[in-house]
Amino acid sequence: MSSRENQVIIKEIIEIARTLNNPIPKEKPLDIITISNAERILHYAFDEVYGEDEYTWSDIRQLETSELRRKLYEITTPSKLEGLEDLTEYIADHLRKSIPEQYSDFFEVIVVDLKNCAINRIVTGKISNFYEIILHIYKSGGLPCGWQGNYPDEGKIIAYYN
Repeated sequence: MSSRENQVIIKEIIEIARTLNNPIPKEKPLDIITISNAERILHYAFDEVYGEDEYTWSDIRQLETSELRRKLYEITTPSKLEGLEDLTEYIADHLRKSIPEQYSDFFEVIVVDLKNCAINRIVTGKISNFYEIILHIYKSGGLPCGWQGNYPDEGKIIAYYN
């Protein structure tokens, strides 16, 4: 992937951070579970355990991030990584101005998720995987907050939509 392609990906991620409070209406991903009870977000995100191994949502995100980082470190072309150095700061700056009140407890999580979505696009392209679904959820105005099923073999991401 070229530096120019990276810039397009990074701009898309920053645009999502910039418009999170007022997302451009997009279709919700079909392969997720949606909830509309804001009081359940914290439960799914921090208290609930999923599957036989009793992973938390944080555990699942960390496992997915570990796999993504493994792929990132296999990259031997430095130009493929151009633009990632300051991405966290750019995302955070834009998100501070646009984060919906009900998502404010998740500020750091959203920043990390969006950065990982950018890395995922740079490393794997637009293939359907965990972080591509996460990206689609944010683009459509949702907040990924949990998992339903036995991770990693089966299941779906749970996302809150207002």
